[in-house]
Amino acid sequence: MKRFALDVVILPPDPVMDLVLEWNRELCKARPTNIVLDKMHYMPHISMAMGCLPADQLEHANAILQSMATQHYELELRVPHIKTVDTESGDRVVTFDIDLSPQLAGLHESIVNAFGPLLTQDVTEAAINDLPPIDSSTLDWINHFIPHYCFQHFWPHITLGFGAPPPDFRPFSFQASRLAICHLGNHCTCSKILGEVFLKPL
Repeated sequence: MKRFALDVVILPPDPVMDLVLEWNRELCKARPTNIVLDKMHYMPHISMAMGCLPADQLEHANAILQSMATQHYELELRVPHIKTVDTESGDRVVTFDIDLSPQLAGLHESIVNAFGPLLTQDVTEAAINDLPPIDSSTLDWINHFIPHYCFQHFWPHITLGFGAPPPDFRPFSFQASRLAICHLGNHCTCSKILGEVFLKPL
């Protein structure tokens, strides 16, 4: 049976998408083999829960997503600084670090608790929506998100790419209302939307 490497995500609004893509382009100038983001196939996002989903459970997963939209309000998210993380392969990942507000933590916990029973932690390259080779860190993140990267270990962020952060960052905030289920590509990029909803307006 077909299986999806799946991520339940917050998709930021267009102005934030544009800012992420601008920074990503700068990182790609310094490193042409970088992660290349765009609004169609490799969308900037905030990961809320990852795992592997059998195709016959996708309808159920979308029903859960719809229930999230009736239970949670849109969020005001703050990006206080840039964070860089060194990977085991020696790469430096540049991210917009996002404050973990009580509202964001509550939505994250609700999503993990609701989707967790559907997801398995045994994703393989065949479930990734991308051409091989697939980076080993991609499989590691998906297969260990639950339980190693959630709840008290949850780190909300938007990946910008590999490299060194530019020096001219300024903190900013934005409203986030778009929640989606995405099929994951290499480097845990959101390569295809499988379902989406909008959270309740404030």
